[in-house]
Order: sequence, then C-alpha cells, then structure tokens
Amino acid sequence: MSSNSEEFNKWGKLELISSQEIEAGELATIKLQFIVGNIGLDQGSTLTIWTDSDSDWAKPQVEDSSADGYLKIIPPTGCATSVHTPDHKSFVITLMSGKLSEGDCIKIIIGDQSGGGGGLRAQTFYEPRRNFLCEVNLTGSKSINWTPMGADTKREYGNGSYTGTATKAVLRITGGEASELSAIAPSDIEIGSGFALQLKASDIWGNPAEKYLGKVEIKAPGLVLPEGNNSLEFSEEHAGIRRIEGAVFTEEGANCIEIEDIDNGLAGKSNQIRIYQKLPKLKLFWGDPHSGQVGDASKIGDYFKYARNISGLDFAGYQRNDSAHSTEEYEIQQSQEKSYHEPGRFVPLPGYEWSAAVEVGGHHNVYFGRFDQPMKRWKGADKLGRPDESDLPHVKDLYNYYRGTDTVITPHVGGTHANLEWHDPSLEPVLEVTSTHGSFEWFLMESIERGYQMGFVGGNDCHTGRAGDDRPGYQERRYSKGGLTGIYADKLTLKSILEAMKARRVYATTGARIRALTSVDDHFIGEKYSCGSECEIKVDVEGTGPLERIEVYRGQKLIHTEVISGSPSGNKVRVLWDGASRWSSYSGIRWDGHVDVADGQIGEVKTIRFDSPRSNFERISTSKLSLNGWACGYPSGIVFDLSKSTESEITVAMNSSLIVGPTFAAHGEKDSLRRMAHAPGDSVRVSGTLDQLKKGPMRVNLGHSNRSVTLDLAPEPVSDRSQFTVIDKDVQPGVNSYWVKIIQQDMEMAWISPVFADRIG
Repeated sequence: MSSNSEEFNKWGKLELISSQEIEAGELATIKLQFIVGNIGLDQGSTLTIWTDSDSDWAKPQVEDSSADGYLKIIPPTGCATSVHTPDHKSFVITLMSGKLSEGDCIKIIIGDQSGGGGGLRAQTFYEPRRNFLCEVNLTGSKSINWTPMGADTKREYGNGSYTGTATKAVLRITGGEASELSAIAPSDIEIGSGFALQLKASDIWGNPAEKYLGKVEIKAPGLVLPEGNNSLEFSEEHAGIRRIEGAVFTEEGANCIEIEDIDNGLAGKSNQIRIYQKLPKLKLFWGDPHSGQVGDASKIGDYFKYARNISGLDFAGYQRNDSAHSTEEYEIQQSQEKSYHEPGRFVPLPGYEWSAAVEVGGHHNVYFGRFDQPMKRWKGADKLGRPDESDLPHVKDLYNYYRGTDTVITPHVGGTHANLEWHDPSLEPVLEVTSTHGSFEWFLMESIERGYQMGFVGGNDCHTGRAGDDRPGYQERRYSKGGLTGIYADKLTLKSILEAMKARRVYATTGARIRALTSVDDHFIGEKYSCGSECEIKVDVEGTGPLERIEVYRGQKLIHTEVISGSPSGNKVRVLWDGASRWSSYSGIRWDGHVDVADGQIGEVKTIRFDSPRSNFERISTSKLSLNGWACGYPSGIVFDLSKSTESEITVAMNSSLIVGPTFAAHGEKDSLRRMAHAPGDSVRVSGTLDQLKKGPMRVNLGHSNRSVTLDLAPEPVSDRSQFTVIDKDVQPGVNSYWVKIIQQDMEMAWISPVFADRIG
C-alpha cells in the first residue's frame, strides 16, 4: 500500500453522493459524506470543508431549514455536531459529543430541500473541476486561518494534536442554456489568406452553453468557409464552441461577421474586422494580461485553455498573487505557459503579481520576456519558497532587481491598489485602468497628474479561470465585467507583445473589442515627439454598438467632446448612476431606490451595464419601478418608454451604500480577516417633466469619486463608427499627453493610450 493511500485511510475521505454535475447559477443540492479514517474522531475534533478558489456560491445558511441554502449535518446516532460558516468558501463541523470510529459516516447536505428550501445557488461560472476539500483536526484547536496542505501531509502541535487532509470530492459546473451567439475573428485579415473564425454559444452568465445543438448561418460580404458551406451545426462534442480553420475573404468591404440561429431566435456578430489587400505592419491583437487567481495549480492548464479556446484571446497572463503562490505551484505555471505557447496563435505572458502593502508600493504585475524566470515575492519566501529564495520588501527593491532586463511591470488596482508615489519609467510603460474590480479612471488621472508618461491596459484579475471574458457574478468583491487590452504589434510573439507594451501601443476596454486608433501630428499612440504650438489629433473608432460620445483630453483637461448619438426623440427616459466609493480597491457602490412617473405608464425597460446579477429592477406598479444597482467606476442604469405622454413629474430617488473591505480581529491589523462592509452614503432625488428634460440632462453631482445620478432623455443611436480631427491651438509648454476616452450607448468604454507631444519653449 502506498504512503498516500495510508494517509487517506488514516484521515478519511470526503465523497460526493449526489449528481457529479450541476448547472452554473442553478439552485442545487449537493450531498457529501465524510467517511472516518482509521485514526477516528474524538469529541472536539473538527472537519473543515472548503473550496480551493474564490467563487460566487451563495453562503450556506444554518438557521432556517425551510429557506434556500440550508446546510444540514447528519452525524451518526448518539453523536452531536455544530457547524460554523465563516464565509461562502468554507464551513467547520465540530464533533460536540460522542466518538467516531473508522467507517462511521457524517452526512452533509448543502442546500437541503427536505424542509422546503429550494437548494443553494451555485456559482455562476463554468468550471470543469470544483473541489471540495476536507481538513481533519483531531482536537478542534485549529484556527480558521489555516494554510491548505496536500493530501499526504500533516501538521503537529505542541500539545500533541495534529491535522491532516482527507481525500477530496470533485464536482463539475456546466454551462446553461444558450442565450446569445457571438463570433471572434482576427481584427486584421488579408484577402485570400486563411484565418480562424471562432463561434460561441453563451449562457446568461457568459459561459459556453455546452448543450447547445443549434444550426447557424454565417454571413459577411466575400466570406467563404471551408467546403463552401456557410451553414453550420453544433453537436454535443462542440460543447458550445466551434472553431473554423481556413475561412477566407475574397473581397474587401466586410466590417464584421454576422451569425444567426433562426430556429432558436438567436443572433450575434463578431468583433470589428478590417479586410486588406496587404496586412499593415502593425496588427491589432487582443489579450487579458492580468488574470489567473486560481487556487489549485492543477487548474492552470484549464485557465490557458479557456483563454485560447473559449475567449479566443491572442495572449494572456497568469498573474497569481505572490503571497499565495508557492515555488512548486509556480513551476507548474511555468510548465503550462510553455505548453500553451504557440506563436502566431496564442502567447502566454510569463510572470506573476508582486502583491505588496500600499505603504511599500502596492500591487504590480510582473511580465518576463522569456520563460523560466524566478519569482521574487514581496514577502513569504521563507514559507512558500525554498532555502535559496529571498524577498523584495519594497517596490524600489523590485525596480532595482529587474532594471536593465527585458521585464515589464504594470501597476494596478486589485485587492490593494498600487502606490504611484514610486515609478520607474524604464520598467513601467503602462498601468491597468479596468478589471472585474471596476473601472479606475482616477488611477489614470493620478499618473498624468504626477507627470508619468504611461499607456493604459485592461484585464480581468479574476478568480474564476475565465481569462478574457469574466463576469462578477454575485461576488461582493467584484462589480464589473473583465477588461481587455488591445495591442498593436507586428506579429503575435512574446517578444513583439512586450515590445508593444514598452512602446505603449496599447489601449484598455471594459471587455468590448472596440477598435480604436488615435494619432497626433501623424504620431502613433504611445509615441513621444517634439511639437509646435498647434497639434492635430485624429481619432478613428469602430465600436461594438452605437457610440454616444468620444472625449479628447490633453492631460487631465477635456478639450473636445465629439457627440455621435442623435438628439432624443419620443418618450425614452434614461436613468444613470455612476462613481465609486473611494480611490482605492474594493470601492463599489450599491444603489437602491425607485423611479416614479406620476399619472404615467412605464412601458418596456432595458438595462444598461447590469454587469452584476445583484443589479435588478422590479415593477411596483404601472408607473413605478424599484431599482437596485451594483457597480464601480462606470455608469449603469435603465432606459424605459413612457407609453403615453405626460406632463407629470418623473422622479428618481436613490440611496447609495459605499462598499469597503476593512480588516477585523484584534486591532484590525493588515493580516487580520478581511470582510466586505457597507456604509451609508449619499441620497438624492431628482425630478423633471418630459418638456424639461428636452432642454438637457438633469445630473446631480454627489462629489467625490465621480458619484452622480442623471435623469435624461435617451439619445438616439446613429452610428457605431466615427472619424474626426481636433486641432488644439493651446498646446502647453512641456509634455502634453493627448488621450481619448470612448463611451458607447451601452456604456462600454475604452481608454486610448496617449501620444506625448513635447513642446519646448
């Protein structure tokens, strides 16, 4: 018998005795049983059952057996147990009375329905392997601040107690029914050259709809698919994803590829594309440079597979927090990076996240220009590393260590925000401005205020393994869809991608593949040049939906707004809320309130950027809606029709609850437990009639961090593309950072990296 088997027999095993598959987001009942190992369990012993990475499972509840999410524990006859749920990822069962011998069984029902409850809401993201692990402590002396261990390890205490890990149970989370279709194609395509077209059927959470069996028609001028058949069917083996190699365009003219499933009433289109007689030197590629906060290192391969095969990315970085990443796990990451490295199709960006406290630099992503480079943590080498490893305790040490190498470092706002007091321009060409944590334009503005010459990137920073296409789900620490980075490079290789980052030929989006390019006096984004007293800024945008406006900035000053949307017509009313709780991490806002149309009738209602499923509206009456919105740093809201004209007032009343992530226990030290908390914020009411709204928006500025509520008439869609030129005759002495912000009517946004015009004298 192997030593591992001996350990398993010793510590027991956790078994899944209900279905091995559940659908993402559904109310489910998960039945587990713990079989006691040969060491037995005495009174006071504990079982800690936990999952290996963050998720948006509903937290099991222990007080009401007739309600959803009830956690039921059934010990053997004559024994008594307690259960403690410290968070949504774990619970602790304590044997309060009795003694268990080898083979005895404790049954665990998560989402028990026997009392009338409907089950526990499952996580909203697809995952091939969701682990339930079980740590056994024979005296119950273990703190909930444990360090997870391997299945064949144990930990001894001074009093003679010890802890080990039982065998784990594994569940598969599948995608749901198809709710939308989409397609991904290269942004730049040469006539007559074969390219890969990827089709995706998605469920309501953005997962691949694995059971989708529809037939789709694919349309675009000049598009020829292999075998000349532009009608394709999905089978079970496709699992909601089809990749078509060898597609060809025979002529110019197409700007996207449309797909439609007539039988199931589904339709979608691809990202914006351009067809050329000959490809330009610099091509537009798409990637997620910052994700991969996955707790189980054996899932790193699944992460890169999702990035390449499902999100259709050109490049992705696995950026695990150094404080949670052991050397052994990092070696697994490095092996998977090389395994998925396929220049011309997909490029992993080797690296990690240096995750320091704010006062010594804050969080920074580190990217290497080659594989198999060592990870240098902020701290933790003594616990997570090997004897020859050391730490870099300050961001200045990080700079000193990597300066002069082909390393790229990017500050960001994540679990902790980067401290821009320190900056090394030779290593830090860009900073991250949007992720699932939210959008952080204040971070961009601070870099400009400090005189830094940096470009902008977006990422996901997610725990779900869905690189390039993550959604916040019900997580209290995530409020936004993941961002993306558009990058102009000469080819799809690791060297070219990092060279483009160093040259700042990048831009950030909130996840939509908005195609954009700006130039100043014919200088490309990211360039720095000497200019005169007048600058010509050219802007070229192709959106994924109707554009609302494009803003042109010189540094922190807005110098031009190009309005693309049309003047409001009819009786469509829009309500928007915007802003963040603070200039830091975990800075979302929960908005709740209502809209009331006295003597009117509210017709169709459409939502805007309800990224979180916690955002919702409810009809209270024919003239009143209740509103609940969760967001961070971006506008979201609703548009509704007034089915009949009225001179009565339209009233919006909103309360805000500011979300923060304080630490608790002892004196609230930084190493204490972090819990999300909500503090009462601003309240506002604004009213106006249709005639009054025709004169312009009613916006109430609530002050700090761009918090606001706006009541206006919804603008009419006009175009998803715009080209225009702005002449700035007020060029300032010194370096002028010209950058562009794009806002679509669906409130998807993009931030285009600056061109740096240096006026001397």
